[in-house]
Amino acid sequence: MKKLLKDVATSLVYLVVMLVNPLLNGVQSLRAHHWPTERRKLRLIGSPTARAARAAERERIRALVEALGAVEGVEHLLTQVLDQSTRPSTYGLDHPRDTLLVCRIHARAYFVVREDVLDVLRRIEAANVADWQANGQGPDPHGSLEHALRWYRDGGVDANGWRMDPPCLSSPGAKLTWDRPGIPPRDPIPAGPYPNRLFVLEQTPPDADAARLLDEARADGRGVVLELAFGAGWVDYCQYHKVARGGFAGRGRL
Repeated sequence: MKKLLKDVATSLVYLVVMLVNPLLNGVQSLRAHHWPTERRKLRLIGSPTARAARAAERERIRALVEALGAVEGVEHLLTQVLDQSTRPSTYGLDHPRDTLLVCRIHARAYFVVREDVLDVLRRIEAANVADWQANGQGPDPHGSLEHALRWYRDGGVDANGWRMDPPCLSSPGAKLTWDRPGIPPRDPIPAGPYPNRLFVLEQTPPDADAARLLDEARADGRGVVLELAFGAGWVDYCQYHKVARGGFAGRGRL
Protein backbone atom coordinates (compact mmCIF):
# COMPACT_ATOMS: atom_id res chain seq x y z
CA MET A 1 0.00 0.00 0.00
CA LYS A 2 2.78 2.43 0.93
CA LYS A 3 4.54 1.69 -2.34
CA LEU A 4 1.34 2.36 -4.27
CA LEU A 5 0.82 5.70 -2.51
CA LYS A 6 4.45 6.63 -3.18
CA ASP A 7 4.05 5.79 -6.88
CA VAL A 8 0.85 7.84 -7.08
CA ALA A 9 2.53 10.82 -5.38
CA THR A 10 5.50 10.60 -7.73
CA SER A 11 3.18 10.51 -10.73
CA LEU A 12 1.26 13.54 -9.47
CA VAL A 13 4.46 15.51 -8.96
CA TYR A 14 5.60 14.58 -12.45
CA LEU A 15 2.27 15.70 -13.94
CA VAL A 16 2.40 19.01 -12.07
CA VAL A 17 5.94 19.66 -13.30
CA MET A 18 4.93 18.81 -16.87
CA LEU A 19 2.01 21.25 -16.67
CA VAL A 20 3.81 24.08 -14.93
CA ASN A 21 7.05 23.97 -16.90
CA PRO A 22 5.57 25.23 -20.21
CA LEU A 23 3.86 28.04 -18.30
CA LEU A 24 7.15 29.09 -16.73
CA ASN A 25 8.88 28.97 -20.10
CA GLY A 26 6.12 31.11 -21.57
CA VAL A 27 6.47 33.69 -18.81
CA GLN A 28 10.23 33.83 -19.32
CA SER A 29 9.74 34.26 -23.06
CA LEU A 30 7.31 37.12 -22.51
CA ARG A 31 9.70 38.77 -20.08
CA ALA A 32 12.55 38.41 -22.56
CA HIS A 33 10.49 40.29 -25.17
CA HIS A 34 9.08 42.88 -22.79
CA TRP A 35 9.17 46.30 -24.45
CA PRO A 36 9.16 49.23 -22.01
CA THR A 37 7.20 52.43 -22.46
CA GLU A 38 8.53 55.33 -24.50
CA ARG A 39 9.07 57.35 -21.32
CA ARG A 40 11.16 54.54 -19.83
CA LYS A 41 13.19 54.20 -23.03
CA LEU A 42 13.89 57.93 -23.07
CA ARG A 43 15.19 57.68 -19.51
CA LEU A 44 17.44 54.76 -20.45
CA ILE A 45 19.02 56.56 -23.40
CA GLY A 46 19.39 59.69 -21.28
CA SER A 47 21.77 58.03 -18.83
CA PRO A 48 25.17 59.70 -18.25
CA THR A 49 26.91 56.87 -20.12
CA ALA A 50 24.63 57.18 -23.15
CA ARG A 51 24.90 60.97 -23.19
CA ALA A 52 28.71 60.83 -23.06
CA ALA A 53 28.89 58.28 -25.88
CA ARG A 54 26.46 60.32 -27.97
CA ALA A 55 28.41 63.52 -27.42
CA ALA A 56 31.69 61.84 -28.41
CA GLU A 57 30.19 60.51 -31.65
CA ARG A 58 28.62 63.86 -32.49
CA GLU A 59 31.93 65.61 -31.90
CA ARG A 60 33.73 63.16 -34.21
CA ILE A 61 31.19 63.90 -36.93
CA ARG A 62 31.34 67.66 -36.40
CA ALA A 63 35.15 67.73 -36.49
CA LEU A 64 35.44 65.80 -39.76
CA VAL A 65 32.71 67.84 -41.45
CA GLU A 66 34.41 71.06 -40.36
CA ALA A 67 37.84 69.88 -41.53
CA LEU A 68 36.54 68.80 -44.93
CA GLY A 69 34.63 72.04 -45.40
CA ALA A 70 37.82 74.01 -44.74
CA VAL A 71 39.62 72.50 -47.76
CA GLU A 72 40.03 74.95 -50.64
CA GLY A 73 37.35 74.44 -53.27
CA VAL A 74 34.99 72.52 -50.96
CA GLU A 75 31.77 74.33 -50.02
CA HIS A 76 29.58 72.88 -47.26
CA LEU A 77 25.92 72.54 -48.20
CA LEU A 78 24.15 70.41 -45.64
CA THR A 79 24.70 68.15 -42.64
CA GLN A 80 22.07 65.65 -41.47
CA VAL A 81 22.32 63.73 -38.20
CA LEU A 82 19.58 61.22 -37.37
CA ASP A 83 19.88 59.85 -33.85
CA GLN A 84 17.71 56.80 -33.23
CA SER A 85 17.31 54.27 -30.45
CA THR A 86 15.50 51.10 -31.47
CA ARG A 87 15.02 47.47 -30.62
CA PRO A 88 17.83 45.35 -32.09
CA SER A 89 17.20 42.95 -34.94
CA THR A 90 17.10 39.23 -34.21
CA TYR A 91 19.66 38.82 -37.01
CA GLY A 92 22.22 41.31 -35.71
CA LEU A 93 25.05 41.02 -33.22
CA ASP A 94 22.83 42.42 -30.45
CA HIS A 95 19.92 40.01 -29.98
CA PRO A 96 16.68 41.27 -28.33
CA ARG A 97 17.04 38.50 -25.77
CA ASP A 98 20.11 40.24 -24.34
CA THR A 99 19.82 43.83 -25.55
CA LEU A 100 16.92 46.18 -24.98
CA LEU A 101 17.94 49.16 -27.12
CA VAL A 102 20.68 50.05 -29.58
CA CYS A 103 21.56 53.71 -30.09
CA ARG A 104 22.76 54.66 -33.54
CA ILE A 105 23.52 57.76 -35.56
CA HIS A 106 22.94 58.01 -39.30
CA ALA A 107 24.90 61.04 -40.45
CA ARG A 108 25.65 62.53 -43.84
CA ALA A 109 27.24 65.79 -44.88
CA TYR A 110 27.05 67.25 -48.37
CA PHE A 111 29.49 69.58 -50.08
CA VAL A 112 29.74 71.06 -53.56
CA VAL A 113 32.82 71.65 -55.70
CA ARG A 114 32.75 73.84 -58.81
CA GLU A 115 36.04 72.81 -60.40
CA ASP A 116 37.76 69.60 -61.46
CA VAL A 117 36.84 67.09 -58.76
CA LEU A 118 40.21 65.32 -59.06
CA ASP A 119 42.06 68.52 -58.19
CA VAL A 120 39.84 68.90 -55.13
CA LEU A 121 40.38 65.27 -54.11
CA ARG A 122 44.14 65.82 -54.21
CA ARG A 123 43.75 68.81 -51.89
CA ILE A 124 41.53 66.77 -49.55
CA GLU A 125 44.22 64.10 -49.40
CA ALA A 126 46.94 66.69 -48.77
CA ALA A 127 44.90 68.26 -45.94
CA ASN A 128 45.11 65.01 -43.91
CA VAL A 129 41.55 65.33 -42.65
CA ALA A 130 41.37 61.49 -42.44
CA ASP A 131 43.24 58.30 -43.31
CA TRP A 132 41.65 57.49 -46.68
CA GLN A 133 42.92 53.92 -47.09
CA ALA A 134 40.67 51.76 -44.95
CA ASN A 135 39.24 49.20 -47.38
CA GLY A 136 42.22 47.35 -48.76
CA GLN A 137 45.94 46.78 -49.03
CA GLY A 138 48.61 47.34 -51.63
CA PRO A 139 49.84 50.49 -53.39
CA ASP A 140 46.36 51.80 -54.31
CA PRO A 141 43.71 50.12 -52.13
CA HIS A 142 40.02 50.79 -52.67
CA GLY A 143 39.10 53.87 -50.69
CA SER A 144 42.38 55.67 -51.35
CA LEU A 145 43.12 58.65 -53.59
CA GLU A 146 45.44 56.48 -55.71
CA HIS A 147 42.60 54.06 -56.46
CA ALA A 148 40.27 56.93 -57.40
CA LEU A 149 42.85 58.46 -59.75
CA ARG A 150 43.49 55.08 -61.40
CA TRP A 151 39.75 54.53 -61.80
CA TYR A 152 39.47 57.76 -63.79
CA ARG A 153 42.69 57.18 -65.71
CA ASP A 154 41.75 53.64 -66.79
CA GLY A 155 38.04 54.23 -67.29
CA GLY A 156 37.03 52.06 -64.35
CA VAL A 157 38.56 48.88 -65.83
CA ASP A 158 41.67 47.18 -64.48
CA ALA A 159 44.52 45.59 -66.45
CA ASN A 160 42.68 42.24 -66.54
CA GLY A 161 39.54 43.75 -68.01
CA TRP A 162 37.57 43.59 -64.77
CA ARG A 163 35.43 46.45 -63.55
CA MET A 164 37.08 48.29 -60.69
CA ASP A 165 35.29 49.16 -57.48
CA PRO A 166 33.74 52.63 -57.79
CA PRO A 167 35.97 55.46 -56.58
CA CYS A 168 35.63 56.83 -53.08
CA LEU A 169 37.75 58.02 -50.20
CA SER A 170 37.21 55.72 -47.26
CA SER A 171 38.43 56.01 -43.69
CA PRO A 172 37.59 54.17 -40.45
CA GLY A 173 34.03 55.31 -39.74
CA ALA A 174 33.38 57.48 -42.82
CA LYS A 175 33.28 57.35 -46.62
CA LEU A 176 33.40 60.20 -49.14
CA THR A 177 31.69 59.71 -52.51
CA TRP A 178 30.74 62.16 -55.26
CA ASP A 179 28.52 62.57 -58.29
CA ARG A 180 29.49 60.56 -61.36
CA PRO A 181 27.80 60.73 -64.79
CA GLY A 182 25.13 58.09 -65.26
CA ILE A 183 24.94 57.20 -61.56
CA PRO A 184 21.79 58.57 -59.86
CA PRO A 185 22.61 60.16 -56.49
CA ARG A 186 20.85 58.67 -53.50
CA ASP A 187 18.24 60.68 -51.66
CA PRO A 188 19.18 62.53 -48.47
CA ILE A 189 17.90 61.35 -45.10
CA PRO A 190 14.10 61.90 -45.03
CA ALA A 191 12.81 64.84 -43.02
CA GLY A 192 10.20 62.63 -41.36
CA PRO A 193 7.74 62.16 -39.84
CA TYR A 194 9.32 59.62 -37.51
CA PRO A 195 7.39 57.24 -35.25
CA ASN A 196 8.33 58.66 -31.84
CA ARG A 197 10.74 60.77 -29.81
CA LEU A 198 13.44 58.09 -30.04
CA PHE A 199 14.15 59.41 -33.54
CA VAL A 200 15.72 62.88 -33.63
CA LEU A 201 16.83 64.48 -36.90
CA GLU A 202 19.01 67.59 -36.82
CA GLN A 203 20.10 69.52 -39.89
CA THR A 204 22.53 72.31 -40.67
CA PRO A 205 21.11 74.61 -41.96
CA PRO A 206 18.11 73.69 -39.79
CA ASP A 207 15.21 74.69 -42.08
CA ALA A 208 16.66 73.54 -45.39
CA ASP A 209 14.71 71.40 -47.84
CA ALA A 210 17.51 68.86 -48.28
CA ALA A 211 16.47 67.42 -51.64
CA ARG A 212 15.83 70.85 -53.15
CA LEU A 213 19.12 72.22 -51.85
CA LEU A 214 21.09 69.39 -53.45
CA ASP A 215 19.16 69.64 -56.72
CA GLU A 216 19.97 73.34 -56.93
CA ALA A 217 23.66 72.67 -56.32
CA ARG A 218 23.66 70.18 -59.22
CA ALA A 219 21.63 72.39 -61.55
CA ASP A 220 22.94 72.67 -65.12
CA GLY A 221 25.97 70.57 -64.18
CA ARG A 222 27.60 73.55 -62.50
CA GLY A 223 28.55 71.68 -59.36
CA VAL A 224 29.65 68.22 -58.26
CA VAL A 225 28.15 67.18 -54.94
CA LEU A 226 30.28 65.25 -52.45
CA GLU A 227 28.59 63.05 -49.85
CA LEU A 228 30.38 62.23 -46.60
CA ALA A 229 28.56 59.31 -44.98
CA PHE A 230 29.39 58.05 -41.52
CA GLY A 231 29.41 54.37 -40.61
CA ALA A 232 31.69 51.57 -39.48
CA GLY A 233 32.55 48.77 -41.88
CA TRP A 234 29.79 48.17 -44.42
CA VAL A 235 26.91 49.74 -42.48
CA ASP A 236 25.64 53.29 -42.91
CA TYR A 237 25.36 54.11 -39.23
CA CYS A 238 27.52 54.54 -36.14
CA GLN A 239 26.39 52.52 -33.12
CA TYR A 240 27.52 54.40 -30.04
CA HIS A 241 25.61 52.78 -27.16
CA LYS A 242 23.38 49.88 -26.22
CA VAL A 243 21.13 49.16 -23.25
CA ALA A 244 21.43 45.59 -21.98
CA ARG A 245 18.53 43.73 -20.41
CA GLY A 246 18.66 43.16 -16.67
CA GLY A 247 17.86 46.62 -15.32
CA PHE A 248 14.70 47.34 -13.40
CA ALA A 249 11.74 49.31 -14.72
CA GLY A 250 9.06 49.95 -12.15
CA ARG A 251 8.12 46.62 -10.60
CA GLY A 252 9.16 44.47 -13.54
CA ARG A 253 12.57 43.30 -14.55
CA LEU A 254 13.49 44.23 -18.12
